[in-house]
Amino acid sequence: MLWWRTYEFDRMQPEGYDMSERIIDKNESTAARPVRSRVLQTSNRASRLIGGWADIVGLVLATVAVAASAFHFWPFAQSKAWQMLCPSNLAVLAGSGILVPFFLLRRTRRKVTQLLPHASVFAYLSVAALSIAFAASAARAVAFTAKLVLMLIGAYTLLNAAIANTRRLRTIYAVTAAAAFTSVAGSVLARFVFGSDGFGFFDNAYKYGTYVGILTPLCSGYLFASGRLWASSLAALLLIGAAVSSGSLGALAAITAGMTAFAVFSSWSARLCVVGCLVCGVGLVVLFHSNPAFDSLKQDVRLAENDRVNLKQRYIEWQAEINLLLKLSLSGTGAGCINDERSSFYERLPKLNTLAAFDQNGWLATAAETGFLGLVCFCWVVSHYGFSAWRQIRQAGADASNPAGRFALANFAGLVAACVANLFSSVHYNGILVVFVLLLVFISRTGRLFGDIRCASESC
Repeated sequence: MLWWRTYEFDRMQPEGYDMSERIIDKNESTAARPVRSRVLQTSNRASRLIGGWADIVGLVLATVAVAASAFHFWPFAQSKAWQMLCPSNLAVLAGSGILVPFFLLRRTRRKVTQLLPHASVFAYLSVAALSIAFAASAARAVAFTAKLVLMLIGAYTLLNAAIANTRRLRTIYAVTAAAAFTSVAGSVLARFVFGSDGFGFFDNAYKYGTYVGILTPLCSGYLFASGRLWASSLAALLLIGAAVSSGSLGALAAITAGMTAFAVFSSWSARLCVVGCLVCGVGLVVLFHSNPAFDSLKQDVRLAENDRVNLKQRYIEWQAEINLLLKLSLSGTGAGCINDERSSFYERLPKLNTLAAFDQNGWLATAAETGFLGLVCFCWVVSHYGFSAWRQIRQAGADASNPAGRFALANFAGLVAACVANLFSSVHYNGILVVFVLLLVFISRTGRLFGDIRCASESC
């Protein structure tokens, strides 16, 4: 469609405009342009929350939430209080506290409502809340559900409010890329320079793998799609660094799947860059496989335990979760309470007690905790935003000069990576969920900001 193709950037917006881009169709008559301008002005003015201090504070808190995610729970990883009140969570909590009064006020309630997530998210949260009644530990289920509500509604609304125009969308993308580079650089230094068993700011291979497994395709895809040499060079460094320092099968699988999804819809030059970087990253792992830094990765890709007899405990655990789901298909164990019940569903399976922390199939865990209905609702969330990202790609194309195409490709790659990463860990974990929510906001905001163009062109 022509309205996705041609953009004229105009930084000198009149007062009242909130969008940093003015879009003009070459085939559009001069008489039609004032109509489009008025429609864009109205729609983008609605995208702002309140204006003034609320906009500034919201943007700062959203930036802190994204940037601080790179440091995870460092430097007090063993403190339960710090895990709940780390800078990223505190920023989301503060932002939610600011938004609540505006929601309660009648004159601003509609604006806040427009920033809330899709109905599928509320359906999933409703099922999670209902599952508390079936939990063996109500306190655990309540705490887990409260975390979901804080992130899926609070963080989503805060980030949505912060990305009020395309200039801010680029800003948050830049902050996200900086967070990804910081995390990967920390892991590379820790493992290959200082010989640490940890992964920089992360002390667990599966949480680190899920984090970089989602952000690497998202940020590398965006940089590769620009077509600029410096951006492609940064993307290559990020991609190779993440692959080398991944430490888990899930991270490699997520990165590969996400970059493959990006390459399918991108230009030939970007495809060659992606293939070259993946080959280089995997080649370095194979070439230096004897380095102790790769021990965790070599251990994780094995299908059998060290005794070479039993299947790896991870896959036995998957079967136990399937058994649990078949027995508790309606109620589940209660949100966040799978650890209280799954040991009872091994039946005749060997329980070797070799399962590493956070090594979990997120899809099966969601189904086991909230039943089939919870799994359906979570799949509804993913499919809704996945279809939106797919539709944006189809509409925008893969033109590097088209900002909409760059965002759409990167968002789709990130979502594919998140779906694969959720097979080997979980996007629900504390410190990781904020990244998954950020991805959903990127998809929604890209459609909203660039979708206004379509709305204007159709005079809606």
